[in-house]
Amino acid sequence: MADELCLDLEQQGCDLMIRLPGPDISGANMESVTVTCAEHMRFDHACNFALDLAQVEYLDSACIGHLVELLREIEPMRGRIALVNCRPNVTFLFKSTQLDTIFGLFDDMDDAIASFTKRDHRR
Repeated sequence: MADELCLDLEQQGCDLMIRLPGPDISGANMESVTVTCAEHMRFDHACNFALDLAQVEYLDSACIGHLVELLREIEPMRGRIALVNCRPNVTFLFKSTQLDTIFGLFDDMDDAIASFTKRDHRR
């Protein structure tokens, strides 16, 4: 598949860290990411996903739909999704759509992983 990404993955217990390549992520790319997450959820017991977006300058609107679908899959397990190292335009996208209240936005991977152990980091 031409839209498939080469992802840098690291799993620690239930937490899966994924570094996405940039600069642009399409809906098809994000679908590949969410399929990877679902596989780790089913076979490796991952339920928390930290996506490092440091290299990503642009996400298309379909990406949000795939992230919301992943969130629906992990919510019964009390799983969470954190977005890490977002560039200003990506941060703006999540804040302007008020999705920053659903997905945690973090400047540091360690802070994102620490948020998974807290009862409820959403406000």
